[in-house]
Parts: sequence; C-alpha cells; structure tokens
Amino acid sequence: LVEALNQAAQVVITGRVADPALALAPLRYHHGWAEDDWDRLAAGTLAGHLIECGAQVTGGYFADPGLKDVPGMARLGYPIVEVERDGSLVVTKPPGTGGVVSERTVKEQLLYEIHDPGAYVTPDVVLDLTQVEVRQTGRDRVAVTGVRGKPAPERLKTTLSFLDGYQGEAEISYAGPNALARAKLARETLRERLAMRCPKNLRSRFDLIGVSSVFDGDDNTWASPSHQASEDLRLRLAVEHNDRAVVELATQELLALYCCGPAGGGGVRRHHTPRLKTASFLVPRHQVTPIVKLYQGESG
Repeated sequence: LVEALNQAAQVVITGRVADPALALAPLRYHHGWAEDDWDRLAAGTLAGHLIECGAQVTGGYFADPGLKDVPGMARLGYPIVEVERDGSLVVTKPPGTGGVVSERTVKEQLLYEIHDPGAYVTPDVVLDLTQVEVRQTGRDRVAVTGVRGKPAPERLKTTLSFLDGYQGEAEISYAGPNALARAKLARETLRERLAMRCPKNLRSRFDLIGVSSVFDGDDNTWASPSHQASEDLRLRLAVEHNDRAVVELATQELLALYCCGPAGGGGVRRHHTPRLKTASFLVPRHQVTPIVKLYQGESG
C-alpha cells in the first residue's frame, strides 16, 4: 500500500490486508516512517485499530440505556484520528454529530479482538499495549499514549476458503397462550422427523428464539431461562450436509409443521446456501512477495 502511494496512485485496490493497514499505510507515506520504526508503526497500527470498525469508537455497539448512554444515536459521527509525526494520537469526531468519544468508548474498541495485550500480532508490527494510557483531553477528544512496537512476525497468517457442503435454515413462529409448550412440541416433533427421514450424519441445531436461544449449546443442550418466557417464540432449525437435497428435505419437515405440527404455527421461512468454510495457517514471510501494478487511466 505504501509503495502504491509512493507511485502516486490516487486509488489503491488491494486484496485482503490487515484492517489497521488502511490507516498505517497513509501514515507511513505522509510522515515518512521507516519500515522498522517499530514504535511509530505500532502507533499507526493502533490508530487504524481504533477506527477500523467505524462508529464503534464513537458510541455504536457501545450504547446501553441507563448504563452507557449515547446521545444522538440516529446521527452517529464517524471517528477521526489525529496522528502526529512522533506517533501521538487523538481520537475525535466531527463537531455537531451524534455519539460520544470518551475514555470508555476508546477502551472498549482498544480491547476489541485483542488476544494477548503484550503481543498483538499484525503483519507490519507486533503491538505491546500493556502500557497504553487513555485520557480525555476535551469534549469528544481522547488521547492515547504508551503503545510500543516489536519487530514484525516471520510468518504471515493466510486464510483458505473452500466449499464444504450446504447449509439450510428454517423458522416457524408460535404466539399467544401456551406458546412455549407448543414451540417445544414442534421442536421435538421436528427432531423425530429428521431422525426418521434424514441420514444420521446430518448436523442439526434447534433454537427457541425468545427463550435464551443465544445461550444454548451447539450440542443441543438447553439453558433454563431465568426469566418469564415470552409469548412470542420462533423455532429455528439449522442443518448442514454435503448433499443439498438432504438439506432441503430437512427444512421441508419444518414447513410441514404448518399442518402436521402444534396449533397456531405461522410465518415459515426457509433458506439454503452453499457452505463456504475457511481454514487459517501461517506461511513464511519470505515466501510472500507483494507487487504493485500502476494503471494510467485515459483523461477526458
């Protein structure tokens, strides 16, 4: 990316790169940072990390009424990060926009997807965030200092994507008195039908949306809700198999609950799609050679 900017590219199109690189590259180009100036590269990478998810650092995905109030959610301002040549940085947002930039919003984004705070690995530099300080310096202005950099890793993460069968989803709703009991009956009926008609290697999952569905396990173990069950429930079936016909057969069984299941089912929807799976591994850095091709468009 830096080399493309050095060649005066006005638009840079790239394959998959590290999220913070979209900020680090123009910072390196603008400030003239060396590729082994680890502390400044760490600061530039941290700047990119703080704004890589857009409005998350200005109140998006942060708001929790009564606990973490955010004004003007309907007009959230996107973040701005001001980075000086020495690597010092301030996070802010355009004046007059909604949202908030505070120590809390910055800290939440700072820790986002961080596994080891002492060694956050990126292709360009390894960040040490253990001494980072976050300080409010004004309204919607937060300074971040103390990040340190270590040499770039000798191996690079590579992700391979490949087709791995098919997956399907189907849902049906139950509402009103005794809805939970009817939804559970539908679930057990559907479970028995799949056992009768589908291959044993069909992978399936059942969720009762509205009854702690987020906390249920992939192994079909069920959490006991600690709250009064909702009277608006949705039974969700998710399946995967190498044969698309098997996936379609499984979701047809949920469709059949309209007339062959408990009373009052409605709102069925079904969806089938190829399942794209990913696998990640590391390759030696010296085996990866980035190249830049500059295309000159015609004027007029």
